[in-house]
This record gives sequence, C-alpha cells and structure tokens, in this order.
Amino acid sequence: MVKVILLRERKILEVSYTGPIKGLLPMVDYSVETAVVLRNGEPVEEEEEVGDGDEIKIVPVVSGG
Repeated sequence: MVKVILLRERKILEVSYTGPIKGLLPMVDYSVETAVVLRNGEPVEEEEEVGDGDEIKIVPVVSGG
C-alpha cells in the first residue's frame, strides 16, 4: 500500500498501486500539470516509480494572476 497525503483536501489515503507517479495522480484526481509530488519527503519526477511503503505527498500547483 502507498500512503497518499492530499494537502489541499486534508486527506490521507491508502492506495494499492505500484508504478510511475504519472499513473498514480489520476487515481486521486490530479495530473502532472496540477501537482508537485514528494515521495518520502523528496521531490520526484512523473516517471519515477512508487510502491509499497512509500509516502506520497501531493501539493497542488497554484496559478493565477
């Protein structure tokens, strides 16, 4: 299981997933364009793998003018 922390929603989810970050994001209604992802406290790229025991923090990207 992967622990997913959604900062904007203030939710913690347990997700059964192994694969790249870009595949995990749509499962929690985000995309690589709308979020910055931290794995175990370190920033990760969309191609990097996640799996059992990882803690993923999803930080929404703020934009506007």
